[in-house]
Amino acid sequence: MEQVARAIGFLVYAVASVDNHVSAEEKQKVHQIVNDNWQVLADAEDPFGVRAMEYIDKIMLGLDEQHIDSEKAFHSFEEVYRANFEKFTPALKSFIVKVCIETGSAFNRMNKSELVLISRIELLLKD
Repeated sequence: MEQVARAIGFLVYAVASVDNHVSAEEKQKVHQIVNDNWQVLADAEDPFGVRAMEYIDKIMLGLDEQHIDSEKAFHSFEEVYRANFEKFTPALKSFIVKVCIETGSAFNRMNKSELVLISRIELLLKD
């Protein structure tokens, strides 16, 4: 689950940074959503999803500090998703889309870049 949680961190960072700025509101929203939905991230090794929550927060903060390009972060998620498709349950996919939409909406409204990226994410995660 660590690899999946890290990939989700890359993806929410991609959404938050697509406009070249990650706001405090976006960081807080991601933390809140993940905290409220930890059970989706839980597995046998980490039944409470605590490590998954920590990975997502740490990845997002680290990528922001390094000023990683949004597109590069998206492709990092995509690689993990394609290599580990079976780990992405319908509930996890729904959670990912929810986190991305709410992250994009956290600071004002979604802009065109965020809408386009979220559309790409939804297409990628379709069965």
